[in-house]
Amino acid sequence: MNRVSTVLLVDDISEYLDVMELNLPDCCRPVRAVSTEEARMVAARENPSVAVIDIRLNEDDDGNREGLDLLKWILEHHPNTVVVMISAYREFDYAAESLMLGAEFFLRKPIRPVEFRNTVAKAIGMT
Repeated sequence: MNRVSTVLLVDDISEYLDVMELNLPDCCRPVRAVSTEEARMVAARENPSVAVIDIRLNEDDDGNREGLDLLKWILEHHPNTVVVMISAYREFDYAAESLMLGAEFFLRKPIRPVEFRNTVAKAIGMT
């Protein structure tokens, strides 16, 4: 784990991006996106080792599940990227669907620093 790993952080709330970035393992170089479109551009340019994606990328839309669409896109276009899904919503269906679609990990918000750091470290070890 001596090499630097690029980690794509995707959330529409900048405070969550800040918390995730602050709690990455030292060997990680964060790149950020606030939307599906931006995440696709950043992923194409950076080819991340890990992507951490919020399920709902538009908090104003209760039915929004853009993060799941982004998960599918990442796995199709960047199959070596390990995906960690996150959500503040407690519905078990989100976690189950994320894992069924190919995410390796699922975390609930609020982000717990040690759990987040350990999960990203595991994800890096998988790549």
